[in-house]
Amino acid sequence: MKSFYTLTALTILSALALGLSGCQVVKPSENNLKERAQTTIGKPITSISNVRNDFNTTFFTVKTDAGAYTCQLPSGPMVALASMGMGLGAHCTKD
Repeated sequence: MKSFYTLTALTILSALALGLSGCQVVKPSENNLKERAQTTIGKPITSISNVRNDFNTTFFTVKTDAGAYTCQLPSGPMVALASMGMGLGAHCTKD
């Protein structure tokens, strides 16, 4: 009977871990990218382009009145688990 409870607890924890890890697998929305880049740069974003992602990072380019910036945003299942769903900021460098 004890193994039944262990199996049930393991199944629930596994389902929870899979659910949390899938939170940021989907590419972030353009509005989300704009908001995070704008917070990092501190200037209004006029456009976002060249959005691409790999397993752990989303790369994109933003334009402001002051110029263009290349940005990276951590994403993926490990980031979702590590950040507990709070999300991380973008890292931007001026082109």
